[in-house]
Amino acid sequence: MADDYFTLSKAIIPEVFNDYVQETSTKTNRFIQSGITTSNFDIGNQLLQPGNVLTMPYIDDLDGKPQVWNDKHDIEVSSTTTGTQYGFKFAQVKSFGRTDWSKIYSGAPIDQVIASRFGAYWTRVDQHNLLNVVKGAFNNTDIATAKMFDDSANSFGARGFLATTALMGDLQDNSFSVIAVNSATYAQMKANQMLDKQIPQNQVVMPFGSYNGMRILVDDDIPLDGQVATSYIFQTGSVGYKVATPENAVEVFREPSKQGGRTSVINRRLSATHVMGTTLSATALGKINDEFDPESLTDGTMWDCVVDPRKIQIVAYKSKIDTDFVPKQRATSSTANKPANGGNAADNLTGK
Repeated sequence: MADDYFTLSKAIIPEVFNDYVQETSTKTNRFIQSGITTSNFDIGNQLLQPGNVLTMPYIDDLDGKPQVWNDKHDIEVSSTTTGTQYGFKFAQVKSFGRTDWSKIYSGAPIDQVIASRFGAYWTRVDQHNLLNVVKGAFNNTDIATAKMFDDSANSFGARGFLATTALMGDLQDNSFSVIAVNSATYAQMKANQMLDKQIPQNQVVMPFGSYNGMRILVDDDIPLDGQVATSYIFQTGSVGYKVATPENAVEVFREPSKQGGRTSVINRRLSATHVMGTTLSATALGKINDEFDPESLTDGTMWDCVVDPRKIQIVAYKSKIDTDFVPKQRATSSTANKPANGGNAADNLTGK
């Protein structure tokens, strides 16, 4: 009886594998688990429709001064106002594979690795997309003016944190759930003894602890410009997030003549990540097409604000980080690539 080897084609049943990947990426996404993203992100089935832009109507809150009530004047009827937010549709695909020879030569369980880690891969992609959208929103001048406390000359500390949350006015103590920081900022917070020492009973705060009752998320996709770090403080439900499964979302295919024999898996997906209260700008709508690079969404000109910026439920805090906590770049030596005989390194490679 022939050995029953583990292979990608046996490990991956497309429909089952896609559900597994979605479940894994959702469970391991720290931003989703923290409550930052809202489940009230109604974009219907737009993710599966043509185009790269999502249309999201919204209704403004009730406003206006009440009338004096008497029998001398008719009661004036006010109307609510509406508007539209435009969001970006992330249409992304990734393929991983291995050659027959690489599996034999290395002896590594490559098939199992590919099958088991695809969900974690998409988790990292989703978190990167979320932070890029947030960066872009705060690179918009109007939003940054209203929502960012720039204290770059001073170290991260409790006073700067309170000044940042104060940008929410009378909502500053309402529903902040997460502070997202760069690893250098996290080290500064630990040095300042800013992490909560008491964890409420039956509450597990992982993996980075909490501050003022908020979960701390550490991600080095968050900006660090020299010694200046940007931290983001999120209220619950401040970011919309959704994923949809297109037709042929997962495919496993074999190419017997490529590289001596190659097996690959493709995963296609559509997703949306959107800071609630913002919209793609006219500039963005003029540029977005099926070749548009979503990394460009970090550009502040790609975004506008459709509500009073104070109502956006994220604030940003710029602060100085001690040099001890800033990741060091690898040192380069002037003699690192110099051959021992004093000749040219290229000559040594070519045998001259």
